[in-house]
Amino acid sequence: MKIVKSTRFFDVDHDIGYDYRGYKYEIQNEEDVFLIRLYDDEPGQATIVHPTTMSANRSLRELVDFLQSELGASRISLYKGDLGSYAEIDLGNLKFSST
Repeated sequence: MKIVKSTRFFDVDHDIGYDYRGYKYEIQNEEDVFLIRLYDDEPGQATIVHPTTMSANRSLRELVDFLQSELGASRISLYKGDLGSYAEIDLGNLKFSST
């Protein structure tokens, strides 16, 4: 598993009311490519934005361990289809947190 690309992003539209800033990472593990976002205003929080079906991915444990060791993530969110948004997972059992 390795970081193949890292870029700074600024998604800002004050008229609509959002201001997202941080870093985008492209992480590769063999043939799998994962897109991760870390936001400036949420230190330690990593969001896996692609693939959206990450909760079923066979590489989830390895990716979580990599995000913790290489990017300092202490909280990780995945897309949760029944919610239609991102939700935090328990880093021990990799299941969505109950909160």
